[in-house]
Amino acid sequence: MIFQTNDSVRQQRELNTAKAMIRLYCKTLHRGAIVCPECEGLIQYIEDRMWQCRMGNEKPHCLRCQSPCYQPAKRLQLSHVLRWAMPKFAWRNPLQAIKFKFDLFRSHDGENNSTSTTQ
Repeated sequence: MIFQTNDSVRQQRELNTAKAMIRLYCKTLHRGAIVCPECEGLIQYIEDRMWQCRMGNEKPHCLRCQSPCYQPAKRLQLSHVLRWAMPKFAWRNPLQAIKFKFDLFRSHDGENNSTSTTQ
């Protein structure tokens, strides 16, 4: 029996949304029926990094992470793709885009527990 936590569902939703945006970017700008090798490599890189994240279950949204797993060049490439694809993606998949944005702005439970002050 497989149990899924809210974190694993959120991570899978984040991954699926990023992959869909990369495919939209590739299909539109690279004008192919299939994903080009460069974009496929980016998708594979994101999958590998997301599931091997050192934050584990305490992982925040990748765009808000304090210790990003991505190499600077890949992070720049991904942010370029997401910036281009988000407005177009929101028209094609509004519910998925809203969930992606909601997860981005939602605080993680682990972040709220460390707000105690000592005097």
